[in-house]
Amino acid sequence: MELDDLILKLKAVMNVWHEGARHGNDGNQGNTLEDLLGVPENNIPLPDLGGIFELKTQKKESNALITLLHSEPTIPQTPVPKLCISLGWPHQKRLEKNYPDNEMSFRSTTYGHNYSDRGFRIQADSERLNFIFSPDHVAVDKKDKSGAYPTYGDWLDSLESRSIHYSEILPVSYNIHDLSKKIKAKLDNTIFVLCKTETDRITGKKFFYYDEAYIFKGFREDRLIDLFNDGDLFLDFDARTTHNHGTKVRVKKDQLKYLFETHIELD
Repeated sequence: MELDDLILKLKAVMNVWHEGARHGNDGNQGNTLEDLLGVPENNIPLPDLGGIFELKTQKKESNALITLLHSEPTIPQTPVPKLCISLGWPHQKRLEKNYPDNEMSFRSTTYGHNYSDRGFRIQADSERLNFIFSPDHVAVDKKDKSGAYPTYGDWLDSLESRSIHYSEILPVSYNIHDLSKKIKAKLDNTIFVLCKTETDRITGKKFFYYDEAYIFKGFREDRLIDLFNDGDLFLDFDARTTHNHGTKVRVKKDQLKYLFETHIELD
């Protein structure tokens, strides 16, 4: 499929309500659009252009972050299970069947312009993206949202007796140039589509109305560092001791365009 053909197909399905193709799927708006366009899931091969167009969708009413890619920290290797042990908290389902009673969880959507309540932060420079922890910035009097401890201060106190101390593995880092290459390879040509949603009150079926579409081209590594440090790009950990759901690089919806040289709105 050539780009011009894809654009024609996209325009043909825009500004019309469509029933969701895969009910119960959180990414239903994207799956539905892929089915409408007749393209493979996740990306659109365009060999005549010498590459791949990534297709991304977002509900207009949603403020959810957009996932750019999944990528694990490389310095040190495979650190995420160790983060669960050194900085995590007891998993909420640890007492249920098939969950070890010592299962630990580590979930953090971490940004760069200030510290989280747990004292987490990311910092980017010309060489690395670092995930760091500062005990001095923990909001010790705040209620621990995980429910595992009364306050973040109680969680902080528990860290000193862990079998792996956080000082042994932090900072956890990415080589910024390697990370940039991965993002460029995946997203250098991106089609981003926004849609309205409605749910049928009787059947519960969802319907989508695609009415904005953009083509982004030419990924800019120089903007990556600024967006991380300004709090517009996020590092999202989602792991437990026995299973890592994957670490994601995510971006605010209105900041996506700043990662590219050009963005063209389809009309």
